[in-house]
Amino acid sequence: MEWFYRIPGVDELDSAESFFEFFCVPYASPALRSCCLRVLRDFHQRLRDHVPLRNLLEEDPRAPWLLARRLLAESYQHCTAEHRQ
Repeated sequence: MEWFYRIPGVDELDSAESFFEFFCVPYASPALRSCCLRVLRDFHQRLRDHVPLRNLLEEDPRAPWLLARRLLAESYQHCTAEHRQ
């Protein structure tokens, strides 16, 4: 997960909302409030499971940010879908 912590600015994030704003992932405040711990736990697991290939990171300096953004969006969708059921 060291690739994630090398994204400039990520070490300053201090709330679930700040992650969503930083990664420009749309969210509904009431939905996030009701399951923010599950979303962040799922996001953490996805970060651990997805190790980007080094050569792809070198080609595009935004690749880590884009990957983290996608994983956060997936976590949100997964957890809010579970919550609605």
